[in-house]
Amino acid sequence: MLFPFASALIVGVVGAVSVYFAYLSAVNMNIYRLAALLAVFLSMGVLSSMLTAEDPLWWQKNLSALGMGSTLSGFAFNFTLIIGGLMVTIVASFATRELEIAAASKSPKSRRRVRLLQSGLVLMGILLACVGLFPVDENLAVHNTVASGMVTVFAALIISMAYLVPAISRAFVVLGFVFLGVIVGAAVAFAQGYYNLTATELIAAFLIFSWLIILIRNLGAVDADHLDEARVPHPRYRRTDTAGIPTIAPSKGAPVDR
Repeated sequence: MLFPFASALIVGVVGAVSVYFAYLSAVNMNIYRLAALLAVFLSMGVLSSMLTAEDPLWWQKNLSALGMGSTLSGFAFNFTLIIGGLMVTIVASFATRELEIAAASKSPKSRRRVRLLQSGLVLMGILLACVGLFPVDENLAVHNTVASGMVTVFAALIISMAYLVPAISRAFVVLGFVFLGVIVGAAVAFAQGYYNLTATELIAAFLIFSWLIILIRNLGAVDADHLDEARVPHPRYRRTDTAGIPTIAPSKGAPVDR
């Protein structure tokens, strides 16, 4: 009778500790940790699907072949894409929240830019989830449409990034065009027979999600810049030489009474 009780006690304690640490992690969650969590989740999910694939020659077909069938590999691949897509939509709202606050007091054009950026990121997340919802062996047309649509939205965001977020780093804008150029080059190499489809898809997927994670971190930096600009400086105090009464120091360039 002691063994079931001891087992239940251990499971309960482990569960309670896990919930406690999960709570602490959620309370202290920020945009940088969320981006790292997204990267780890996508990487581990796809890697698990590769390692458990029943077909050792899946790489000769395409990356989406991992999601075919009702095997553990297919479930892991499709589940990763669906949850990853949901995470991208959440991150889109999280990453642009401070930009929305900063744009609320500015022109309608600024607010429209933020909405376009947020809509593009949300659309990428929805399309990513749809790639997992519609496996290639069950609905080829829809699968290819949503996968191509995600790449199209990615390209549109790169091209318009300098317009959507004027304060973003110019190095990041250039990096986006470099990533896009590499993807186009990989597609051309595939058309010429140098790469197979799996290699081309892996290159595109790696660069798209790398760009997305770097974008999230850059948006966090832009948010911090906005907050710093909006911060009201506290008045500086100094003591007089005689009475010792604190007085507000004049700002630079202000006239001083003599």
